[in-house]
Amino acid sequence: MMIFSKIDNLDRLSFDMEIKTRKVYKNITRVKGGMVHVIDWKISLYINGYKLDEDEVFVDDVYFNSLLYPGKYPMFTCTCGIFGCGGYYVDVVHNNETMIWTTEQSPFTDRTIKSTNRFVFSWSNIIEFTEELIQRLEDLKSLMLSNELEFQYDLEKYKDIMQEIKIKRK
Repeated sequence: MMIFSKIDNLDRLSFDMEIKTRKVYKNITRVKGGMVHVIDWKISLYINGYKLDEDEVFVDDVYFNSLLYPGKYPMFTCTCGIFGCGGYYVDVVHNNETMIWTTEQSPFTDRTIKSTNRFVFSWSNIIEFTEELIQRLEDLKSLMLSNELEFQYDLEKYKDIMQEIKIKRK
């Protein structure tokens, strides 16, 4: 994780991805079991170096859709996977030079952080963040496939979205 502070009144979005591999015993049939690989991973988001609340899970697919179209997105959901349980919406606005997030609540783990719940990111930061996210997801995909595990994210769609964003922002 890199620590960033506000520069020129722009916020900075970054992330850290933690991946752990382990083996567990699993019953494969009623009479036979075996050790299988399990890969645990999570993405932690940071705005200006402050960690976003881990009780809210970043929804990658929703994020990628928000890159193409402004609107109100359920970008964070509860750790249980049910949005209504604890997630919140992010209003996304696109300008020529910036992408603005307005959150329904303070997104930070540390509740003492003073925040307006409005974050202005440069498109260059968003592009850099997104390219790094895609690369880390590709690394995760390789690891999962090498352990014969299913990978559920559509990286080709994410790459296409990224290409479209780069073309728009030239």
